[in-house]
Amino acid sequence: MRGFANLLDRLAFTPQRNGKLTLMRDYLRDTQDPERGWVLAALSGALSFDAAKPGFIRKAIEARMDETLFALSYDYVGDLAETVALVWPAKPGANREPDLSEVVDALRGASRAQVQTLIEAWLDALDADGRWALLKLLTGGLRVGVSARLAKQVLANMGNVEIGEIEEVWYSQHPPYEDLFAWLEKRSDKPTADAPGRFEKNIRRRLLPPHHFAGHYRFE
Repeated sequence: MRGFANLLDRLAFTPQRNGKLTLMRDYLRDTQDPERGWVLAALSGALSFDAAKPGFIRKAIEARMDETLFALSYDYVGDLAETVALVWPAKPGANREPDLSEVVDALRGASRAQVQTLIEAWLDALDADGRWALLKLLTGGLRVGVSARLAKQVLANMGNVEIGEIEEVWYSQHPPYEDLFAWLEKRSDKPTADAPGRFEKNIRRRLLPPHHFAGHYRFE
């Protein structure tokens, strides 16, 4: 989560489009699969978690601090993720910091009853920046100035291809996009809608039935 948190922080404070393109390109180039694929999905709006509702985050913080004090803090800050990240009474060393892939895998298999326990354990393990990134990921409100179109341009720049080529295959590819990255890095042929590739086929088997998604993955 540390690398993801650092990326979000830098994107949030980089208003220039070219600066964001460079930050994302460098991150995706230097980060391994499947971590970078989940980051790409989060930034492009293709990743959400139905089991992780804001209510679970509220319950977690209200179990750790006075409810009135939290309400006053939230009213002052104005953002749930930022407030909880700042006021969370962490327990350094209580748990190992999770990486993004662990968070995605855990939430994918978690029941609603397990989500709050998971959130509390992760918040205990992370510093304020990591907590902020985790909570932004869970609530889907990254707000760092990155659109799906910008994410596609990053991929085009990364593979030295036209953005039209990315758009041709985009909707046949699914997180964590390992076949897509393999093509852009010249390690495999270009994926197609008719032959999306071994990585996507395997990930589909592990996720929900087709009627549960339409261009986006939603984990329950």
